[in-house]
Amino acid sequence: MRGVRIRGALATLIAAIALTMTTPGSASAHGRLKSSIPAAGAHLASVPAQVRLDFSEAPELTFTMIRLQTADGRAIALTAPAYATDSRRSIVARVAEAMVAGTYVVMWQIAGDDGHPVRGQFDFVVAPGADGIGVVPGAVSGAVPGNSAATPPHDMSAMHHDPVTMPQGDGFGAESPAYVIVRWIGFVALLIVVGAAAFRAFVLRRLRGEGDPEARTWEQAMTIAAEHGAARLGLLAALLLATTLGFRLFAQSYAMHGASGSLDIVLVWQMIRSTTWGAGWMLQLVGVLLAGAGFYGARFASRRTDAPLVQPPDTTPRPSTTLWWGLASAGAVACAFSPALSGHASSAPRFRAFAVLADGVHVLAASSWLGTLAVVLVAGIAASRMQLAERRGMMVRSLITAFSPVALVAAGVATVTGVFAAWLHVGTIPNLWGTRYGITLLIKLGVLGVVTLTGFYNWKFVQPRLGTDEATMKLQRSARVEVAVAVLVLLVTAVLVASPTSMDASM
Repeated sequence: MRGVRIRGALATLIAAIALTMTTPGSASAHGRLKSSIPAAGAHLASVPAQVRLDFSEAPELTFTMIRLQTADGRAIALTAPAYATDSRRSIVARVAEAMVAGTYVVMWQIAGDDGHPVRGQFDFVVAPGADGIGVVPGAVSGAVPGNSAATPPHDMSAMHHDPVTMPQGDGFGAESPAYVIVRWIGFVALLIVVGAAAFRAFVLRRLRGEGDPEARTWEQAMTIAAEHGAARLGLLAALLLATTLGFRLFAQSYAMHGASGSLDIVLVWQMIRSTTWGAGWMLQLVGVLLAGAGFYGARFASRRTDAPLVQPPDTTPRPSTTLWWGLASAGAVACAFSPALSGHASSAPRFRAFAVLADGVHVLAASSWLGTLAVVLVAGIAASRMQLAERRGMMVRSLITAFSPVALVAAGVATVTGVFAAWLHVGTIPNLWGTRYGITLLIKLGVLGVVTLTGFYNWKFVQPRLGTDEATMKLQRSARVEVAVAVLVLLVTAVLVASPTSMDASM
């Protein structure tokens, strides 16, 4: 019956997550159209000289696209979109072709600092007999029918979008289930990459040098084996993270450029070098390369010292191992800060620098808590099995004793930075249940509560009884539950980072 209840609870949770992925939010994601000139639905007594769009945030001009067309689909030439002189949140494109009486449709696409493409359209009417009918407002070099990010004629190769067709990539957009799965896998891999580096930097360093000389010898020998296991696990996670980087790049290009332009190298490169999203992607690429090289080098350097511990081997630290772990740690930190540049933090309407910093610290802290726990289970406890039977339980106890303060501090930092992010993006209490972002956040907090309670149980009731194989098995069971639920937290997070923030609705 207990297994049935657990499966039922998990099914309910997954259904709730799926609901948040399919329920429209109360605000458009990240950037929304606040007003326009001409206004939506306006009946004009004079031909407009320009189209002005006012957004809730400053869009990336490289990916801004405006198309003006008649009701039957004929494009009207516009100049290249440009920031208005009075605000970078406003985009202006001058009309460069004569207009007649009738209905016109304005179609637009923008992307914010986080690279999330947003599209929309509205129409207006030029009344019969309106001033300026049939007169070209201004012949401008470089005007393109229904333009996109147009450029002067001598540099047409730099044009980012097809000037005639508005790209459509909603099938693999930022909020699509396929993209959510890609992000989820990437978050899991990132958790392990940071966890492996934190395991070696904080847990194993605390483990060294404790107890009497003989116990220290055995602990140091186990440390070498645990380092080897952590390096191997970190390397596998880095390879998985590198794989998701490729899928993320394709998904982002598909969402930005549509199916026909998703594999265009020129467009993809412009997207990488011209957006904050691209900077975040590049930062994670560099981080993955550094971490992968570090884990590979650490694993190679320590593999010959990984031996059965009937007679403790020579445990003299190797300088090369320390250097490789330093490289892996630098890569892990870079990877941890990269999501902030491709998520809500990079497009925060206020305190943007603090938002990015807090987001990176949040990822580091959460991974140092839950990712390190996963490495303790897979690499640390596995290394303890190399001990003689009479020492095995005490080695596990020493390992968990070294891990506990790391987990407590990391969980505290993750909580503080998480509260700051919630305050920044939710805005008001009613937005918690009145917007999709708020509802998803509540789901995340609920699942995270299960993780916290499980961790508290391990710390308060399981850890004090450690010292025997039976207690170790009980710890493994409860810690596996903690890690499994943490993976579900990452699934909710993968949905959350693509959900419209509550602040969008109030701007």
